[in-house]
Amino acid sequence: MQGQGLDLAPGCRVYRVEMRISELADQVGIPTSTVRYYERIGLLDSPVRTASGYRDYDADSATRLLFIARSRRLGLSCEQITDLLPAWDGANCKSAHARVGELITERQAEIAGQIKELRALSAQLDGVRAQLDAEPPPRECCSDLSCCVPEPELLQLSDRGAR
Repeated sequence: MQGQGLDLAPGCRVYRVEMRISELADQVGIPTSTVRYYERIGLLDSPVRTASGYRDYDADSATRLLFIARSRRLGLSCEQITDLLPAWDGANCKSAHARVGELITERQAEIAGQIKELRALSAQLDGVRAQLDAEPPPRECCSDLSCCVPEPELLQLSDRGAR
């Protein structure tokens, strides 16, 4: 049988080399829905299927999925990983090592920009809080709701921050 090994010890048990999607997901520590998603977008190759339609993944799929999962945990996007996979291709650590370093530097720059935007937003919220605390609420709401949600004065968020 394809993908199975035979134990010739007493009892003659058969061991599967392939694994089902749930086993693969558990091994890597991600949900099965994520494995299916990575297949759908092309990060993970579609596995062979059993006669009954179950996915059977091999050890190479597990290695690739672990690489993808670790890259995602570093904050790399699926697009960045798609670009990174050919450099790695399961064995080329030197090339992948350099490219991962570049991607981490890019990601750190993005995070620094996000931190700057979040600090500015926090300062803006402090200003709004001060406005709310400085005046008691009116007896009736204003038609523009400025009585309960004052217009922030400090900051115009970039397009990225406003999303």
